[in-house]
Amino acid sequence: MITTKVYANMSAMQYGKRMDAERLRRVVEAKSLGEAFKMLGDYGFYYSDGLTVDGFIVGETDRLIEFISDVAASERLKTALTARFVYNNAKLAYKSRFASVPSDGYYSVGADAEKIAKGDYSETDKFLCAALQELDEAEENKPQAIDLSLTRAMYKQVLSCGIRPLKKYFRAEIDMKNILSAARMKRLNMSSGDEFIDGGSLRRDMLDEAVAAERFAECFENTPYYEYAENIERGEFKELWRAERDADDYLYYLTEGTVTAYTSFLPFLNYYTETLVELKTVKTALVCIKTNARGSFYERIPQLYK
Repeated sequence: MITTKVYANMSAMQYGKRMDAERLRRVVEAKSLGEAFKMLGDYGFYYSDGLTVDGFIVGETDRLIEFISDVAASERLKTALTARFVYNNAKLAYKSRFASVPSDGYYSVGADAEKIAKGDYSETDKFLCAALQELDEAEENKPQAIDLSLTRAMYKQVLSCGIRPLKKYFRAEIDMKNILSAARMKRLNMSSGDEFIDGGSLRRDMLDEAVAAERFAECFENTPYYEYAENIERGEFKELWRAERDADDYLYYLTEGTVTAYTSFLPFLNYYTETLVELKTVKTALVCIKTNARGSFYERIPQLYK
């Protein structure tokens, strides 16, 4: 079902913002995982008996996918916003040929995973199909190489959507992933390699220079990402999970000021981003409960909830 932009945006506003700082505090201070799951159920999240952390995230993500599929204001928008989940399934299915993968890690979207595992790509989009065929030809079985190849294909598919705000959003996402890749190479004293994703606004030579430069952040001084890179450098390229959290914050605030623009796609995109950040944050809280490391949760909380 494809709806109008106004209806899609109003629906997104209605179902968003389930969590705030106080609710997160209550969840992370729960005495057990079971108590935390019940609390989340009271807040409107997915709940069933015998939940695991991964099962909760998959179930809740499936609800997000269903909402996008039912309410998105165009087929192109739906396809772009569900792409990361479709490609996640493809990665798992392809790697299942060589290794054990979690059977409950698949989302309810995209091509039949068993078909992909058997080499039947008839249900996949043209970008995914081409990438899978290239992996076959290369007889690739290294998980990291498979992930990188299919991630590149995913961004090609997403950027083909023709929706300008989405292209701006996903180019920013690519840029920050590439800066993070450059930071990892620098931390490991690696020379720049074939680790970057095409489609962002940052030139490849700028990323290569950052890997080799004495002053990492200066290479991004005339871009929107200078502060992001500076924070990575200030942390001496350690604890790069902070950079992943900061990237989520950046993408959220990229669309946060547009939530009343009901005749555009932006409020729906903001809801999508907020929900992804919310799920990552809740998963972090649940893992901290499971590992009895509740104190570390408050270090990892996104700016959105501060």
